[in-house]
Parts: sequence; C-alpha cells; structure tokens
Amino acid sequence: MAGFRDYLQYERRYSEHTVEGYLRDIDQYTTYLADQYGLDDLRASTHQHIRSWVVRLLSHKLKSVSIRRKLSSLNHLFRWMRRKEMITTNPLQRVHLPKVPERLPKALPERAVQQLWHLVSAPGTEAGYPALRDQVIVALLYGCGLRRSELIGLLWSHVDEKRSMLRILGKGRKMRQVPIGHEVIRLLNELKGSATKEGWAEHSQPVLLTDLGKPCYPKFVYNKVVALVGAVTTAEKKSPHVLRHSMATHLMDHGAELNAVKEILGHSSLAATQVYTHNSIARIKDVYRQAHPASRQK
Repeated sequence: MAGFRDYLQYERRYSEHTVEGYLRDIDQYTTYLADQYGLDDLRASTHQHIRSWVVRLLSHKLKSVSIRRKLSSLNHLFRWMRRKEMITTNPLQRVHLPKVPERLPKALPERAVQQLWHLVSAPGTEAGYPALRDQVIVALLYGCGLRRSELIGLLWSHVDEKRSMLRILGKGRKMRQVPIGHEVIRLLNELKGSATKEGWAEHSQPVLLTDLGKPCYPKFVYNKVVALVGAVTTAEKKSPHVLRHSMATHLMDHGAELNAVKEILGHSSLAATQVYTHNSIARIKDVYRQAHPASRQK
C-alpha cells in the first residue's frame, strides 16, 4: 500500500492527518474482508462485500456521514488500483451511499459576534501578547473565515501587508488569497511587535503563539474559542468552525455574491458554499413571520 500512500500524499497533496484517516478506513475494511470472508486480497473485493460491510457499520450505529467517509476512502483506493491496472472495475460504482440528513451549519447571531469582539478588544483589556493574540484569533476566524488548521498554519511570510491579503494554505495544500482590512493589519503588526518584545523571535514564524511563546496547537485554539464564545452566548456550538460558519452566513445575509464567498472560504465547488444560502433563506422566513401582519393573523 506504499504506492497508494505516496499517491495521496504527493499527487493528491493531502495532509498527513487525512492520509492516515484514509489508510485507517481501508485497514478496517481489509480486516472485515479477512474476518468475514477469508479474503486477504483487496482485488477480489466485490460490491456485495462492500454492501455487507455497510450493513455491519450501520448495525454498530455508525452515522451515515462517517460511513460515507469510509466509502470515500475505498473509492480513492479502487480508482488508484484501476489506474495501476490492478482491477478492471470499481466495485463501489454499484454501491448506494447511505443518505445523510441535511444539516445547516450553525451560526452565531451578528449581535453575539459584536459582543465577542467587544469582549476581546474592550478598553482596559490587558494589552499584552495573550490579549492581542485572542483578538487576532477572532479577527481571522470570523473576519477571514479561516479553518482552525489554516489559522494555526498561518506564517508571517503569508501576510502581504502592502496588498492587504493573506495567503492561506487550505485543504489539499491549495493556496488561496483572502483579503484583510486595516484593523486586522494593525492587530497583526501589534501582535508581531509584542512577540518580539517578549523575546520570542525564534518562535515567531507562526503568527499565533501560546502564552509561553510556543506555536499554537488545535486543542489550545479550540479551548480558547469555546471560552470566549461561551462568555457571550449560550449557543450549543462554540467551536472555531462556528465563527467561520457565522462569517459566511452573515456575508450571504448582506447580499455577498456566492462565488466570492466560495473563494474566500476555499471551497472546491459551489455546492459546499450553497448551504449558506439556506441559512439566509431561513432568516428571511423568520423575519417575515415576525414582521409581516398577515403572518400574525389568527
């Protein structure tokens, strides 16, 4: 399977985390084939084998979205095997994917985001590195719609102050450009100056550092955002991704063009971005029900 790993890592340019996830899914299916059918060669796999595996996964209460991810891993493998002429057909072409219930992304109300920004930038807030960093975290997650991994991976060399742009390394190691405003540029400059003052020059290649001057890590950012968002709202979802969802939803609410939002978020297709139009439509319906006289007639 070394060739397949190289294909994912160097040709598809997937992250190490994604590659390990694909290989783990395939290993689970390989184990199932051996235990259930005594097969130790994936080339002998058929659509019946895959369907029975799906039934097994469903019986173990695995969610449809997780099963679809596992089948996507298999699909990548079988497509690669066809290219290498190891198989003649892809058995997954005869397997129906389990349906996933439509779930709209959760977004914070604009008022809650305003309260959040006031919280991290209020006068009197200690102007040390941690306070500045927290402002930058909110500014980049909500203001630029970054993913948590993109936020952590942002380097100072990716900040183009003259053009007011960030170069973001996104999914599939694809680079995109995201505009930033003067306020964000000012915060970034203050943050860099504070890091230098702390003597963290040797750790300052990543934009975001912990309170001890080390590069940030996923759990640190997650805990920080949950604490900050939890201070201004009782919403169930408080993760960094909620700020990204909120930014996209608010852009659509205010009439942003769908293709522009797609480019800012780094989506590979419009289908992933169109879900935010449903949020906007839901908001319009709420406004109608609350404000239109006919909707309140009994």
